[in-house]
Amino acid sequence: MLRHAKRSWLFIPSPLLGPASWQPVATRLVKLNQPAIIAAPDMTTTAEVDHITPWVNEILTTDPPADDLPTVVVAHSAACPRAPLVVDRLIGKGWPIDAMILVDGRFPDGRALTGSCHRYASMLDGMVRPDDYLPPWPRWWGSLVEGLVIDPEARDQVFSEAPPVPRSWFDQGCPVPELPRYVGKAFLSFGPGYGDAFDDARAAGWLSRRLDGDHLHQVVEPAAVSAALLGIVADLASTDHDR
Repeated sequence: MLRHAKRSWLFIPSPLLGPASWQPVATRLVKLNQPAIIAAPDMTTTAEVDHITPWVNEILTTDPPADDLPTVVVAHSAACPRAPLVVDRLIGKGWPIDAMILVDGRFPDGRALTGSCHRYASMLDGMVRPDDYLPPWPRWWGSLVEGLVIDPEARDQVFSEAPPVPRSWFDQGCPVPELPRYVGKAFLSFGPGYGDAFDDARAAGWLSRRLDGDHLHQVVEPAAVSAALLGIVADLASTDHDR
């Protein structure tokens, strides 16, 4: 088996899901002597105008996976546009972060989702409950979402963690700080679903990779996704991508 340089890993699930969406990959990396933890901050309430700050602040309370090891931050889906802010704040706390990998999500551009995609805003408006929350993410798509995870036990575990979401959560953009050049940046997509983000990442000079799969491929094929993440970090370490 190929040996990889030891690092610690911080996984950030989509705020629309929970830690089970990264648990299979984190478990596999730990078995490979790669310390890994999952940050899973709670969804904010509709009473809060600022949904980003409390979400980021909860992640900042996470203890580093292993002292002094270079750390890789991996964000999935709706966490992707917020990942640079998290990394910037973690670096400010002294975390030894040397890479950030965004997985199958929007490329960070500072804009709110509803500001950049009016059709999506209309879809969300059509699902708003009387309490101004949206139903948990798996209910948005009906039977279509069940095909993302075929194994019923794994699917139930991941989907049961999906929280109701404040509708206003999607109307807030997130600052995109400029990260230090020593932080390697990469984008991993599962199939063509985030093709625009993949292209944006490549145009920005990020290391970009694709795996054939659906949006929850890290649950379905954790071995393949773990190998891809390790390969990306190895490639970042041996090249000058955005450094």
